This record gives sequence, structure tokens and C-alpha cells, in this order.
Amino acid sequence: MEEAGIAMSNRMLSGYPAAKIIVDCDRCGIHAQYDKLEMLEVGGDRPLTHLLTEIVRRKGCTLKETVDAYNKCGAIYFNLSEEKSAAPNAYAKAKGV
Repeated sequence: MEEAGIAMSNRMLSGYPAAKIIVDCDRCGIHAQYDKLEMLEVGGDRPLTHLLTEIVRRKGCTLKETVDAYNKCGAIYFNLSEEKSAAPNAYAKAKGV
């Protein structure tokens, strides 16, 4: 199992902390939910960053591919957003917050 401090780009589907993969995007309006074990059986283990791109592309989002920094897709793994906000960032750690 991977530690919370490891960047999402290094995480694999097999290390996803929940049984359901939930993807949300406030900009596109995408909401998708998948069974983790079924995804592993069908597509094998893969990096979460690649999987997120694949999910939003299949849901019809065109913002994921855009170069415009102000009009990017905002898709996130809903289950991981709580983990991210609960873990202090490097600046907070250095300040002892």
C-alpha cells in the first residue's frame, strides 16, 4: 500500500483506498462511479493519472486535452479529495501547522 505523501502520479489503481472509483468534475458536470476490482480485471493495474484521463475522455470531456490553462478539465477522484485536504502541505509542515 502506498503512503499518503506520495504524489498521485505515482499511485496505481491497485493502491486506490476505496472499493468504488468516483470521478467528479464541476466544470464538465461529469460524475462517474466504477467498481475498483472490476476495473482491475478488465483493464489491469495502471497509473491513476492515466486512468483519470481515460475516464473523462470516454465521458466526452474535451477540456482534458486543451492547452488553455484557464479552461482545463477539473476532474478529480472524489474519494481522494478528502485525503488531500486532510494531509497538510509541505509549507504547513514546515511551519508546524
